[in-house]
Amino acid sequence: MLHLLWGDMTIGAFAAMALAVFLASLLQSVTGMGFGLVAAPVLALIDPRFVPVTIIVLGLLVSVLGAWRDRHAMARREIAVAMAGRATGAVVAGWALAVITDRQLVSYLFAGTVLLAAVLTGVRWRLSPRPFTLVVAGLASGLMGTFTSIGAPPMGLVYQREPAPKVRATLNGFFTLGAGVSLAALAAYGHVRLAHLGLALGLLPPLLAGTWLSPRVARYADRRFRVLILAVCVASSLMIIWRAIAST
Repeated sequence: MLHLLWGDMTIGAFAAMALAVFLASLLQSVTGMGFGLVAAPVLALIDPRFVPVTIIVLGLLVSVLGAWRDRHAMARREIAVAMAGRATGAVVAGWALAVITDRQLVSYLFAGTVLLAAVLTGVRWRLSPRPFTLVVAGLASGLMGTFTSIGAPPMGLVYQREPAPKVRATLNGFFTLGAGVSLAALAAYGHVRLAHLGLALGLLPPLLAGTWLSPRVARYADRRFRVLILAVCVASSLMIIWRAIAST
């Protein structure tokens, strides 16, 4: 059964994925964002077939848990405004995935988007959650999130100066709805398969472990830890580009 779902994946490859999902869920639960930014590059290096669908499914689950835990601080009206942009971006990205057949080009685009996401996450622009910025950030998040499963940085820029409880609750609420829209768009274009869901089920234990541990390590999630996570993402993206060049 496992062979039917995951093909020829080795135990070592699965263990690496599990570790990435654990760290990604820990980061998402502590900051309200970052699951795809950490987990997607690792899964793309090990087996690109599972990106972005498996990451989006897992991101949906961890966002639901985070949104429920901090639901009292959620800005529901701001989520509704941003979702207008997210839905549009998801539809466009789903269409693009159906049209682009060059796997090497997809590798370049994916790695470039991850690098852009890492840069945006490290930027300290003075933005605020106003209607225009929410729609634009939601659109960018829909494009990036559906195409690569990394849709957090645009929204993170908008909310980086808001109170921490509001940031965690609102971003997790947005990503819960956004991941659902992205999955629907991908399913409509035939990108969702049983193997994606099977791997997501197999990676559920490390996801739950990271979520459970997050309150106990939140005080240690300082800026240096975040920079380290971003450095790993950039290194993974450069490795994806190198592998695509080497395969020519």
